[in-house]
Amino acid sequence: MDANTQQKLNDLLRAHGMTEDILDLPAMTHAFLSQMRIALYGGKTSIPILPTFLKPFGALAEDRPVAVAELDDREVRVSLVTFSQGTPVLSDQAAFPIPGREYPAPLDDLLYAAAELLEPLLDRARAVAVCLPFPVDYDSKGDGAIRRFPGTMTVTEYEGKPVLTALKAQLADRDLPDLPMVLVSEPDAVLAAAGVDSPRQDRYLGLVWDSNIDAGFVAPGSIVLRWLAIPGHLMLFDGGFSSAECVPFSMVDYPKDRDSYAPGEDLYLKMVSTEYLGDTFRLMMIKAAERKLLTFGCSRDVLSLTYLDLDALIDFLNDPVHGGTMAHFCREPEDREVGIAVANAVLDRAARLVCANLSAVLQFINGGRDPEKPVCIGLWGDALRYAPVRKALERHLETFTRDVLGHHVTLCAGEEMPAVGSAAVALYNI
Repeated sequence: MDANTQQKLNDLLRAHGMTEDILDLPAMTHAFLSQMRIALYGGKTSIPILPTFLKPFGALAEDRPVAVAELDDREVRVSLVTFSQGTPVLSDQAAFPIPGREYPAPLDDLLYAAAELLEPLLDRARAVAVCLPFPVDYDSKGDGAIRRFPGTMTVTEYEGKPVLTALKAQLADRDLPDLPMVLVSEPDAVLAAAGVDSPRQDRYLGLVWDSNIDAGFVAPGSIVLRWLAIPGHLMLFDGGFSSAECVPFSMVDYPKDRDSYAPGEDLYLKMVSTEYLGDTFRLMMIKAAERKLLTFGCSRDVLSLTYLDLDALIDFLNDPVHGGTMAHFCREPEDREVGIAVANAVLDRAARLVCANLSAVLQFINGGRDPEKPVCIGLWGDALRYAPVRKALERHLETFTRDVLGHHVTLCAGEEMPAVGSAAVALYNI
C-alpha cells in the first residue's frame, strides 16, 4: 500500500473511532468503572450492577444430578449434569427454538418449552438450575424477574414476574416433583464453570461475548450501598453491561442504531455483538468506497450489499483470496489490502472495548495484582471462537491490562460452560 493510500486509510479509521488514539483504553476503563460505582451508589447509570445473592463457591456433591435449562435468544436447551470427582458429565441433552424470537410470545410460553424439555429429566434430578443471559432483578429470596429481553426477541407479560415461581407452576401442572431451584445469570455460570475447570485460583470472572455481552464477578454484598441491609457475604454479581452507553459511538455506528430495536440504547452491545460486527465492517467498506480507497468494481459490489454477517468477515480474513463474498468483491490486491485493514480494525475496536470492560471489573475488585495469583477469566460465546477476535482480546489483556494496569489474568474456556456452571451453582446453594 503506497503512502498516500495508507494516510487516507488511517484518516478513515480515525474518523470512525477505529484507532487506539480515539478509543483510548485508560479512558474507556475509567468510564466503565465510574458507571459501575454510580450503580452501586444508587445513581442513574446505564450499567446495572445486579446482586444475585448466590454463593459463588462450595462443595460439588458427588452423584447429585442437576437438571439445567438454558434459555437464550435462540433456543431453550436442557441437560442433566452430574459431577464425579469434580468432573462434570452431561447427558440427556435436548433443545427447542426459543419462543419470542420468530414470533411474539408471553414469558409463560418460554417456560412451557423449558418445562416440556425438563420433564424427562426430573425423575433423576436432585435440583433444577435455570440459566439466563438476560438481566435479572433478584429478590434476595432465591427468585427474580427478568428486567428486559434483547431486541432480537418480542416477549410479553414478564415484567415483575418471578421466573422460578412461574416455572414451578408449569411443572406442578404436570404433577412433577417440586425440586430445589436456582436462577443463574449466564456470565456467573461461566465464572463458576471456570472454577470447576481450574480450581484453587485466587479470583474468578466470567465473560459472555456473542449476540450478548456481559461479565460476572464475585464481591461482598455490602458493596451495594443502594440496598439497605443486603447480606455482606461474598456473592455472585451480574454486570448487566450490555446496556452500557459510556462508549465512543461513531458515525459508522449510527445507521445500525437508527434502524435497530431501540435507537440510543445498548450502544456498547451494538459495537461488539456478533449480530452487528459483520455489518459494521460492511458500513466501513462503504465509507472506504466513498473515499475512493477501493477500485470501481469493488466499490460497486460493496454498495450492493444490504447486510453482512460476522462469518463472512471472518471467512475473508482467513482466506482473502477465496474466502466467500468479500474475497470475491476484493479481487484486486489493493482492494484486499484495504479490506483486511478495515476488517482487523473493526474487530480490534470491539476487542479494546471488551478489554476495557474487563479491566474496569478487575480494578473494581482489585484482582490479579500479584503475578503469582492471577484472576481466572472464564470465556464463553461465539465471538471468542473466532481466532482473530480471541487473539485481539488476548493481546490487549497483555499489553494494557497486565503491562499498564498491573492486573494479571489467565483465561479458561471449555465446552458447555453455562450448563456446567449452573449445575455447580445449584449444588453450592441448595
